Amino acid sequence: MSYITSRGMYINMKIPVRNICLIAVLTAASIGSNYALIGLPNIKLMDLIVFVTGLRFGVIVGASTGILTWMVYGALNPFGFSFPIWVATMTGEATFGIVGGFLSKNASGEIRGFSLHSNYNLETALWGFILTFAYDLFTNIVYAATFGVPIFFALATGWLVPPWFGILHEGSNTILFLLATNPLIRTINSIKGGE
Repeated sequence: MSYITSRGMYINMKIPVRNICLIAVLTAASIGSNYALIGLPNIKLMDLIVFVTGLRFGVIVGASTGILTWMVYGALNPFGFSFPIWVATMTGEATFGIVGGFLSKNASGEIRGFSLHSNYNLETALWGFILTFAYDLFTNIVYAATFGVPIFFALATGWLVPPWFGILHEGSNTILFLLATNPLIRTINSIKGGE
């Protein structure tokens, strides 16, 4: 199996070329879905894609996909750019991939603790809610610190003021993680094939 470095030299690395290509495709899908869903506030496929990437490929690959997604989307964000928020969103998004990686697969490629025979999984729905809540809390606190806004105001506008961005984000991710985690894993497995 081929392994490459940034200089194009072949060495023994942990990430096969096929996985690097899949990471690029999944990162592109994550970024593209953000732009496609720009009219739906805080309803995104990105978090699910990053989480499943962590589940399927482990902590490093999942975190990298999260960071790369926000590195591009945050720099070319239609809502504007702020360096501290950009760093916070990259960090927060990486958490989806890290947690996915810790819940990850065993050596045979089966995802530990997740039944791929059903179309939904309550455990992933719970993880979707918890991770999204933590992400929203963290990014709202960074927003408050960046713009000198009282933390209570930042949290209130994130959850309590219409259009209830936090509630939409957590609710939609809970549903997406419930219904789409296993089908996305199966799709990745069918595309990826054998090692």
